[in-house]
Amino acid sequence: MIYGFLCGLSTIQLVSPKFFGDERQCFHKFKILFFRSVGLLVCMSGIIASSVFLFSGDGETNPCTTCTYMSCMTFPPWKEKTDKWWYCDSCELATAEGTLDTTTGKFTKLSINCPSSNFTVDIDVDTSWPQQEKGLEEMLPSLCRSHC
Repeated sequence: MIYGFLCGLSTIQLVSPKFFGDERQCFHKFKILFFRSVGLLVCMSGIIASSVFLFSGDGETNPCTTCTYMSCMTFPPWKEKTDKWWYCDSCELATAEGTLDTTTGKFTKLSINCPSSNFTVDIDVDTSWPQQEKGLEEMLPSLCRSHC
């Protein structure tokens, strides 16, 4: 956003100073040229510096962990936590191991590996939850968000 503002500021077509009755033409032209040049240089150097910084990662880890707070927003913000379309967490990558009751053939416990905090949470499987692996896999991101 800052780069876009600086690029726009450096290339904007300004109103003529004659419109406002300003007679300091020479100094005004120099000032405008100076600010446009500085804005364009700051913008270009910022884009290059941030590109070098962001591309210095290995492709799997984020070199700027706090950038997520500026670049990601759960969407739509007016929906409840369970009804959002987009999340800024890593719960989509959560994995789990289920404890199967041999007598009933149903899952009784899930051990969820939380990807953001690197610890395991054990939760009891509710009887209203699906008992197939596929159904539990679909519930895993929401379980991660509520328990991790």
